[in-house]
Amino acid sequence: MVNEDRRNVLKIFIGSSVALSLGALSTPLVGSVINAKALALKGEYSSVEVVLCENVDNCPEEYSVPISELRQGPKFVLLKKGNMAIPAIFGLVKATDGKEYPAAYNTVCTHFGCPVNPTGGKYLMGFACPCHGSFFTICNNPNGCDGKPFLEAYVSGGPAPRPLRPIKVVVKGDRVYAVKAYI
Repeated sequence: MVNEDRRNVLKIFIGSSVALSLGALSTPLVGSVINAKALALKGEYSSVEVVLCENVDNCPEEYSVPISELRQGPKFVLLKKGNMAIPAIFGLVKATDGKEYPAAYNTVCTHFGCPVNPTGGKYLMGFACPCHGSFFTICNNPNGCDGKPFLEAYVSGGPAPRPLRPIKVVVKGDRVYAVKAYI
């Protein structure tokens, strides 16, 4: 009777070991298929436009940041629309022409959706994703950066397949308003 129990334990142990080994071996295969699908999307905006305000005169103040605050550094704002919440970073980009341009970006990494962190200190220069090492650099040349449009937060490193999604902003008085976002 004791030998039968030993055999059952041995069968369970060997079966579990084989199952775990097959699972470990299949992980790179599944990862490569997913990565190939992500690379196929490279350069495309697979996003939905969300109109936050039809007219800047009717924009609520929670969709805005005073320019004086942006001069101290980037500001995080949670843009709420219906049952959605869009995480955004507002900031000033110091362009190569010496001027400061207000900009805002959806802070969700286009790789796997982790929150990105702004880089550059007082001025927005780009973003870094702590999850998988993607970097986004903001084009600060009004004439574009090697085919990339002015103020685009393009991928400059890591696995992200697309630039960060922009948030359209409008300046009215001393405030910068988010009027359109992309999710």
